[in-house]
Amino acid sequence: MGIDRLDGDDARLSAAHDRGPDAPSDRELRPPDDPSAAESDRRAEYYAEYRAKVDAEYRAAAVDRGCDQVRETERSIITPEMRRIEAEDPDRHLVGFERRLKGKDRLTEKVTRQLDAQPDLTPDEAFANVKDAIRYTFQYSEERYTADVYMDCQRLEAAGFEPVERRNSWTKEEYKGINSWWRVPESDRMFEVQFHTEASYEAKQLTHPAYERIRNPATPDDEVEELRRFQRDVSAKVTIPPRAADIPNIRRRA
Repeated sequence: MGIDRLDGDDARLSAAHDRGPDAPSDRELRPPDDPSAAESDRRAEYYAEYRAKVDAEYRAAAVDRGCDQVRETERSIITPEMRRIEAEDPDRHLVGFERRLKGKDRLTEKVTRQLDAQPDLTPDEAFANVKDAIRYTFQYSEERYTADVYMDCQRLEAAGFEPVERRNSWTKEEYKGINSWWRVPESDRMFEVQFHTEASYEAKQLTHPAYERIRNPATPDDEVEELRRFQRDVSAKVTIPPRAADIPNIRRRA
């Protein structure tokens, strides 16, 4: 027996099919107060919230794991080598050693900010972009500064660390010293080594709060200029060691 007609939704769907690809969707064909449409919306909202919660928990766990890996790399690989290098020359030493590891809250903040700004970035990639999660500072006499910086860079390379960048700021107005970044062998993990004299290190410590305020986007422009002037005044009192300004910058693969 044939079917002469279709009832209700079946008739509407058949008509939509006959009209081709531009026909209204199934949802558009339902009456606005159709309870099945409301249920569909409720389910979609629930699953979206559930997915967002799972993603947030996964990211938080990945960030915690990354912080643990940073600490382990510092403890088991980098610090033992830095202590060994330090012992090779008693005329200079590491300063601020107790601050060699960035605090977990600050590290989490920097990684999370990257992940928020770049949704396609993985937590591992975000951690690899934080170049100063682990940092050390060598302090030298002014007389031996230049020769000893060259020597310690050679020692770092001999230890297997890959030089990524060296930035000479001795001729800058707001900061005096040299910052360098190194990669751990067979890893994406980087760490920072700064090279200072006693005077330049003290100036850096004195101006660091100003530096942090300058980097804060919420700091008013007039305050930023005042802070920069303060940095210039402090740095102007730092003596540049002989030939320190001639130490070249380097930049290799990131």
